[in-house]
Amino acid sequence: MPSPSFHRVFTSQRFLILIALLPPIAWNPTSVVAQQISFDAELAGLANSKATNGGLDSASLSHGTAENSHGAAGNSQGDHRRSTISIQKAGKSEVWLRTESVVPAGDLRLKLEAFCLGSTSSVKLLATRANGAAVSVSLPKVQHSEAFVTYTADIFTDLQQVKDVRLQIHLPPKSTLQIRSVRLESRTTTSRSSKPITAAATVDLKDYLDASFPGKISHIHATADTLFIEGTLPPGSGQISIAEVSMSTLLNSGTPFRSVFPISVTSEGTFSTVICRTGADGRDLAMSKWQLIKNVKGAASPFSHGRYVDLMHCFRPQLPPAKVTSKKGLGGWRASRSEATGNDLQDLGVKAVTINVNAMHDLVSMQPQAGWAEFQWQGKTYYSNPHRLKSLDATLLAAQQQQQMVSVILLVTNPKQGSSDTAKLLANPEADDAGIFAMPNVTSEAGLNFYGAILKLMAERWTRPDARYGRIHHWIIHNEVDFGWVWTNAGRKSDVQFMSLYHRSMRLTDLIVRQYDPNAKVWISLTHHWASTGTSDGYGSKRMLELLLKFCAAEGDFPWAVAYHPYPQNLRDPRTWNDGQATRSFDSDKITPKNLEVLDAWMKRPEMTYQGSVRPVHLSENGFNSKDYSDKALQDQAAGMALAWKKMKDLSSIKMWHYHNWIDNRHEGGLRIGLRKFPDDSHDPFGKKPIWHLYKALDTQEEDKFCQPYLKTIGISSWVELMSSQPIK
Repeated sequence: MPSPSFHRVFTSQRFLILIALLPPIAWNPTSVVAQQISFDAELAGLANSKATNGGLDSASLSHGTAENSHGAAGNSQGDHRRSTISIQKAGKSEVWLRTESVVPAGDLRLKLEAFCLGSTSSVKLLATRANGAAVSVSLPKVQHSEAFVTYTADIFTDLQQVKDVRLQIHLPPKSTLQIRSVRLESRTTTSRSSKPITAAATVDLKDYLDASFPGKISHIHATADTLFIEGTLPPGSGQISIAEVSMSTLLNSGTPFRSVFPISVTSEGTFSTVICRTGADGRDLAMSKWQLIKNVKGAASPFSHGRYVDLMHCFRPQLPPAKVTSKKGLGGWRASRSEATGNDLQDLGVKAVTINVNAMHDLVSMQPQAGWAEFQWQGKTYYSNPHRLKSLDATLLAAQQQQQMVSVILLVTNPKQGSSDTAKLLANPEADDAGIFAMPNVTSEAGLNFYGAILKLMAERWTRPDARYGRIHHWIIHNEVDFGWVWTNAGRKSDVQFMSLYHRSMRLTDLIVRQYDPNAKVWISLTHHWASTGTSDGYGSKRMLELLLKFCAAEGDFPWAVAYHPYPQNLRDPRTWNDGQATRSFDSDKITPKNLEVLDAWMKRPEMTYQGSVRPVHLSENGFNSKDYSDKALQDQAAGMALAWKKMKDLSSIKMWHYHNWIDNRHEGGLRIGLRKFPDDSHDPFGKKPIWHLYKALDTQEEDKFCQPYLKTIGISSWVELMSSQPIK
């Protein structure tokens, strides 16, 4: 979801949320044939559109640079994306398409960006041939999404010499749709599209995770200079060696072992060995995975699961943890936005902020440039971008000066945006056009090293004891990975394949940042979709946690934590007390403010703990909508926050609530989830809503006074009615 500059809608298929459809566009069969036809929404007004069943009479044309979540202009690729049409009524609507180009011959592909809450019932491409014959092509449904995502439909019908081309879209009740950036291209046109899920690779991974190997590496301690590795072997194991495996190596690749070392086994079946931490080529071997192997008929065969470093030497062991005296935080904060609002961090009593790090590839270059400082990583030379560093310094220093605990959100640009070579190097090579952001490239040595160089630069700079450039305390690894197809795209992957990649990104970050800050944690980012996947492209947060635990059980645990986004079931409706899909069960479809105790109970299960301690939870992105600025809408918004706070404050695993969004934003699909009104509101720009005053009072002596009026709004007489002592199963 968002940063202060915009927000992604995420709700269930029943929810009604404003979404946009592309403005009408014309089909002109007299112009030059193009390999790709783009329909410029700016040039086509609603006056040229037609509607049936009252569909488009509810449409609205929006203007302004469209952005996706986390403040990144993620999908912006030209002026034709500056307009959208919004359809909110159920029934059939027709959007006319107009262009000055001729449709190319052969098979075609229709592409557009869609923001659909609730999915469509059907989509058809309609047209009329020169002889009057009607053309009707059924297209795939537009699925529920949480932001503008790429919709693609292959067309195998000849569309040359046709007229009156339009999209017929059927919306079920309580669904809404927005589209923009419609284009038609030849299916021979090169585009980034993902490979299908490989069933064999999925089975191999599951077999590996569930395997019971004879040997075990039980612990790896990385000192400043050495790796101390110990483990166990059964009697009669024969000659066993320990092998280094690059983190980028995929299971069952041809030659996974980079270097091999002998080990000696005691009569008790234990072994320990010491290996120099720095390889001959300058690589830090603490970044690798280690595995026992046995030579069988001339081939190396795995004799244990792989294992990563458990205990990492820290160069700054005295670096203190953040001191947090309240659970109140603010999401997607930027120092530059304080100019118009004053010191909201201080006024609201906020103690923690999240900060988005977009376009990570711009922080580092592999080539020398004037004024860029040189640094070393994994035996290679890289160069840091002083301009990007200075920009991030400004925000981090401002947060440090106000003694904020800072969690950064690491966001990898999807190369679909026509980005630089470094963007392509950093991103997963199979990332699909549909993703707003991408998974980092953790399956090639060059990509993994480049990613590591960026992380090393960040950790070394922003964990200094003197906080010269500001301080980063925690690291949120990408965004909402249970919805990875949209927010952390790696192409079509099964859940276990996706987690195999994501786990590496978490591991690499953990191994690097713990060398500089003994208190730092990496956080898995998850949506409110819990036992349910939300859509066919989702994985479900519960499933992601279960798989992460499997990888930890196989390859060694590490101190990760959970960054959860428990928005109301319907992001447009702040009355979370009505969330029917949020139940007091570990199999609840969703976890929203209504049933936060489910997440707290889940985190306290023995299998979820780390070394006997409950892993912390930050509710790192959450907010409540006010459909307008009427008194009722504003009271409902504040009531949702009051309920959430009363639910959360005594749940011991939950350490922080980051409110999103700080200020209402015109580019959040019609939502008004801010604590303040729109900056350009004609009556009260940046105006403080009732929820602003409530949020200020939370965790102070004024809390009960400000929460009390909302009991009536919710329909209860006491906050105790929200709680239950019954066990959750």
